[in-house]
Amino acid sequence: MNERSSRSHTIFRIILESKDANQKDGPVHISYLNSMDLAGSERVSLTKAAGEHLKEGANINKSLSVLGNVIRQLSEGKEFISYRDSKLTRLLSQALGSNAKSLIIGNECTNSDVYGSVVKPLVDSFMEGFNATIFAYGQTSSGKTHTILGNKTDPGLFQLVSNQLFQHVADQVDKRYLIRFSYIEIYNEKINDLLDKSNQGLTIREDIKGNVLLDAREAVVDNVDQVMENMMQGNKIRRVAATRMNERSSRSHTIFRIILESKDANQKDGPVHISYLNLMDLAGSERVSLTKAAGEHLKEGANINKSLSVLGNVIRQLSEGKEFISYRDSKLTRLLSQALGDVYGSVVKPLVDSFMEGFNATIFAYGQTSSGKTHTILGNKTDPGLFQLVSNQLFQHVADQVDKRYLIRFSYIEIYNEKINDLLDKSNQGLTIREDIKGNVLLDAREAVVDNVDQVMENMM
Repeated sequence: MNERSSRSHTIFRIILESKDANQKDGPVHISYLNSMDLAGSERVSLTKAAGEHLKEGANINKSLSVLGNVIRQLSEGKEFISYRDSKLTRLLSQALGSNAKSLIIGNECTNSDVYGSVVKPLVDSFMEGFNATIFAYGQTSSGKTHTILGNKTDPGLFQLVSNQLFQHVADQVDKRYLIRFSYIEIYNEKINDLLDKSNQGLTIREDIKGNVLLDAREAVVDNVDQVMENMMQGNKIRRVAATRMNERSSRSHTIFRIILESKDANQKDGPVHISYLNLMDLAGSERVSLTKAAGEHLKEGANINKSLSVLGNVIRQLSEGKEFISYRDSKLTRLLSQALGDVYGSVVKPLVDSFMEGFNATIFAYGQTSSGKTHTILGNKTDPGLFQLVSNQLFQHVADQVDKRYLIRFSYIEIYNEKINDLLDKSNQGLTIREDIKGNVLLDAREAVVDNVDQVMENMM
């Protein structure tokens, strides 16, 4: 399946120490960022592994299973987390657990909790010029629409995003903004305008640069109330119906797109920067055996399931670094092609921002063997990987800060057959995990102090 299959998990850990430059004896803040290239899960029936390779595959699969269990336990708010069941999860216990930007949300959380942990960093990136897409996904009747729309006591993401956006605009005195939004639904692969009920059956076009265009109405808005008023009007004509699973089941996908134009207030003819934020309420995947759908509802369910399957395929292709991405297989993915393509800006950058604010964060490439994970992390000369992009962002941040002092260290280890080896010191193998009196996980791996991106990349290579 792969002529250069990774036989170990690797963890590239950056340790960031920061303190106030004006306080000689002030506190030192420490945060950890783990970039991980996980060995791929394997099926013996496909890999035909035997002997030592069979043992390696078994250890890889076991540690990935434990990682999955730990993430599930965290998401369910369990009191006991089985970190000690593998070397991988034990090393990551601090990053995945307390003070971690882990993107794990439990059932008891409110929409505001979801917003603060997951959505706000993406909106921050959007306001800096990156495209971003946020969608609620799951089976029918799982609460997706509530997450997006909310209610009077638990505002949804629409409301919370709008609040943050207009607060940001109000706080900026050196920039000028124009905010527009459109609101559409995709019903049975037909695109309808929810801001103009006479504008139905829209056609997707492309300009000479390959940008996707749609003649949907775009409303210019100046405040949150205008956004919410238009959104509520659009919801009145969205397709819903009763099923055995949900008395108000969404029968269409909706895309609420915010277009942010910004320019320097002091430059009359300066460039205009445009970014897009898509908030999506996806119709739920359905099983006919549960919904008992028939006739038109059966057709709706089939189209919903097909488009969700295509979306899953596109996300998989992007994660594997495929050259060809099947955006054109559905109206949903074709409309989202520009937003989904910016993986670093919309997913990784917000985590690195949080790391630099003092949170621990973990980024890992995960999938079956031969799925392109190592390329995502390491990249190549023409397509830099996450190592390079994270390092660029980190040292740019350090250079921009005049009121703080930083010390940056990193370690680079592998876990092979449940044995921990130091990749920065080949004489330092079979490392033992220890804990201090506070329960912090310690490892005697070499930590290199670095001052620039080149030093990081040289040591990593």
